[in-house]
Amino acid sequence: MIELIPAGLVHAELLAGMHRVCFAEPWSANSMAEVLALAGSEGLIAVDGQSLSPAAQPPGPAGLVLWRRIFDEAEILTIAVLPPWRRAGLGARLLGAAMQSAARGGASTMFLEAAADNLPALALYESNGFTRVGLRKGYYGGVDAVTMSCRLDQTSVEA
Repeated sequence: MIELIPAGLVHAELLAGMHRVCFAEPWSANSMAEVLALAGSEGLIAVDGQSLSPAAQPPGPAGLVLWRRIFDEAEILTIAVLPPWRRAGLGARLLGAAMQSAARGGASTMFLEAAADNLPALALYESNGFTRVGLRKGYYGGVDAVTMSCRLDQTSVEA
C-alpha cells in the first residue's frame, strides 16, 4: 500500500535522490530545500510501506510532487514516479493530491510545464483536465516545454 506523506526540509536529500533517478537535469538537495522553504510551497512523498511479498518492490519511496500556491494560482514545480512504480496510477494520485490541496488553499487555477517529448506526462496532465496554453522553445536543454493550465473547482477536484 502506498501512503502519501508531507515532504519537509528534512527530506531534501531523499527528494534530490529520487529526482536524480527520474530526470536528466535533476535538482540538488539544496534546490529541494530552497523550494520547500518558499512561502506557499508544499510537497508529498509517496512511500510504499506494504510491499513485503517476495515478488513485490521493497518498502521505500516511490514518487514525489512539489507545488506552490500563491493567492488563487498554483503551480506544479516537479512531479516524479520512480521506475518500478510507473504506469500504476501513482502519478495521477500525486497530481490529484496536489490539485486538491491547492484548491482547498484557495487556488482556482493550476499551471505546470512538461517536456514536449514526455508523452506519458502530457497524457497524464491532459487526462486530469490540463490544457496546453503555451510553448517554451528549448527550455529543457534543447527540448521544448509545453505550458499547461487547469481550472481548480469542485467539478475537477474531489473534496
